[in-house]
Amino acid sequence: MMNVDATARARCVEALWARFEARDWAGARRLFADAATLTWPSSGERFLDADAIVRVNVIYPEGWRIRIIELNPLLDGRIHTVVEVTHGTQRFFANSLFRFDAELIVEVHEYWATVEAPPAWRTREAIGAYERTSPR
Repeated sequence: MMNVDATARARCVEALWARFEARDWAGARRLFADAATLTWPSSGERFLDADAIVRVNVIYPEGWRIRIIELNPLLDGRIHTVVEVTHGTQRFFANSLFRFDAELIVEVHEYWATVEAPPAWRTREAIGAYERTSPR
């Protein structure tokens, strides 16, 4: 197995998000090992190969936009990203952890969150040191 540095892996993940945003499906597919997996714990789904990972993005209803907020190499060799996805009036955030074998992505775990207003009971009056902000 070839040793690939964190900078190269970070560039790979940055390229993946850019290719998804550009709808460059063939280019995105080339960044995955054939047996790569994608797990979405929030919805209990797992995509079992690289073609399925790309296909779920191809068939997702059109109109979405991706913006990278953070991209961080981790000490164990994985890459972590936080992205914002807008789709019409909906906004989502994903924390993604990418694992590699050499230069190819072999595993992704993505934790998705929907932007929504906090419940009415969470107030300054109830909590004290509290304020509401707009999600980035």
